[in-house]
Amino acid sequence: MNLTDLNERLDILLTSAVITKKAAEVATSAFTHLQSTLKKDEIDQAEMLFTHLPMALSRIEKEEKVEAPHPDMLTEVKNSPYAPQAGREIDYIQSLWSGRLPQEELDYLLIHYATLLQVNEGGNE
Repeated sequence: MNLTDLNERLDILLTSAVITKKAAEVATSAFTHLQSTLKKDEIDQAEMLFTHLPMALSRIEKEEKVEAPHPDMLTEVKNSPYAPQAGREIDYIQSLWSGRLPQEELDYLLIHYATLLQVNEGGNE
């Protein structure tokens, strides 16, 4: 996935009123931040994360809740060598978002980011 692919995906979600404009803007910034971290224009298998992220942010804006991921999965991801970098990417998202993200959403983002970093060989770790 590259920035053009992301923008096409976000436009579809915006046009369909599935996500908010603010969520799309944060997702775009998060994607370009990750491109910089990984030093890659094409991020392999980024579609799931960058569909989940704007939808999660839109859910938060609408005050909708989501169930937490399975604890065993979360424990495994937290023990991953990619968890620290994933945490830094999530911190960046939170710096763009007004208010704290719910723990359940943070946990899902951690899973998505750690997987993505692993697939893309961990960036500059």
